[in-house]
Amino acid sequence: MSSLSDIRILDFASEMGGYTGKLFADLGADVIHIESPEGDPLRYSGPFYKDKPGRENSLKFLYQNTSKRGIVLDITKQEGKEVFLKLIKTADILIESFPPGYLDELGLSYAYLKKANPGLVHTAITPFGQEGPYCQWKASDLTIMALGGLLYLAGEDDEKPSWAYGEQAYMAGSMYGAVGTIIALYNAERTGEGQFLDVSMQAGVATGLENALQYWDLEKTIRRSSSATEAGYGVYPCKDGYIYIVQMGDNVYLWEPLPKWLREEGVKGSEIISQKEWESTRFRREAESKRVFREIFESFTMKHDKQFLFEEGQRRGISLAPIFDSKDVCENPHLNYRQFFKTLFHEVLGGEVCYPGEPYLMEKIPWQIKPAPAFGQHTREILAEIGYSKEQIETLNERGVIYV
Repeated sequence: MSSLSDIRILDFASEMGGYTGKLFADLGADVIHIESPEGDPLRYSGPFYKDKPGRENSLKFLYQNTSKRGIVLDITKQEGKEVFLKLIKTADILIESFPPGYLDELGLSYAYLKKANPGLVHTAITPFGQEGPYCQWKASDLTIMALGGLLYLAGEDDEKPSWAYGEQAYMAGSMYGAVGTIIALYNAERTGEGQFLDVSMQAGVATGLENALQYWDLEKTIRRSSSATEAGYGVYPCKDGYIYIVQMGDNVYLWEPLPKWLREEGVKGSEIISQKEWESTRFRREAESKRVFREIFESFTMKHDKQFLFEEGQRRGISLAPIFDSKDVCENPHLNYRQFFKTLFHEVLGGEVCYPGEPYLMEKIPWQIKPAPAFGQHTREILAEIGYSKEQIETLNERGVIYV
C-alpha cells in the first residue's frame, strides 16, 4: 500500500483553506500546519470540547487539522523568515489564506519563494481572489455565500434568503483548492516547474449554483429553490421530524404510486389526488392544489416516523427520503456498517473525540486520521529536521520567533 508520504505541504491556512491541507494529511502527506505566536484563530472558535473554551479545545480546529504536524513561527521577524525559507526549500506545496499582498509586504512573495524552490506549488485561498475590485474586502462565510449567489438561491418565492449550515463557502474554497493543488502538483512533477494558484471562494460558490446562472442567461429568470413549486414535491413534517419527497412529472407512472399508497392506507382525501387532473404538473403547481395535497399528505405522514415512510416509499418506487438530523446521521446503520465514524484519544484533552471518517475509499492509498497537533507540538522536531541545533532552537524560542 502506498500513500502521499513523499509530499510535504506547508499549511498556513486557517478556517479559509484549512480543510485543503486536511484532505492531503489524512492520505499520508506530511502537512505542517504553521501558526503565528498568537495561534490559529480557529483555535478560539467554538464549539469546544465539553463546552470549555481553550486553545486546545476547539472541535473545529481539531477536525480541520487531523493528521497534521504543528509548528509555531513568527514570519514577521527576520529570523522567522529565514526559518520559513528553509522550510520552503523542503516543501512541494504551500497553502495559505492571507489577505492578497500580505506575503509580498513581508518580502515573501511567490516570485521570491520560487527562487528558493522552483517546483513549489503555491495555493492562495481567499474570499475573492488576488485581483479585482473585491480582492481586499474582508469576508465571512455568510458574505461569500451572499456574493456567490447561493444565499438567495436557498429560499422560496419571496421568502428571505437562507444560510446553508456548515460554512459551505469555506468548504467550497478548500475543496477547489485541493483539486487545483493536486493538478498543479502533477504538472510540477512532470515539468519541474511549480505555479501560483489563485483560489476565489466566491467563484467556488458561484460554480455550485446548478443551472441558476443559465436560467438568467437564457430566460432572464431569477431561479430560487424549487422545493415548494408543486404538490408532491418538497419538505413535509412527519411524526419524528421531516421527510423530502420528489413525486413529480407529467408521466402518470411517476405520480400514480403516491395516491395509490394513500388509498391503500385509507387516508381521507386520497381519492381526490387520484383524479386524472393530478397527473398534470401544471395542475399540481396551482396554489389550491398545493394546499389540498399538503392537508391530505400531512394527515398521513404525521402518523408515521420517517424511517417507516422512507422504507415503505422506497419499496413502492416513490422518491421519498428522511431528513436526517445529526443524531440520525451518527446512528445511521449504513454509515456504521461502513465504519465511517472514527474515535481518537487526545492526550492534551484527556478524552476521546468522534470524527467523520473518509469521504472516499481508495484501493491503494490508505486513509487514516491522527489527532490534530497541540500548540507548537512539533516545532522542535521540525526545526531539527531542517538542520537547527538544540541551542539554536532554544535561542529562537527565547526571542519569540518560535514556540516549543
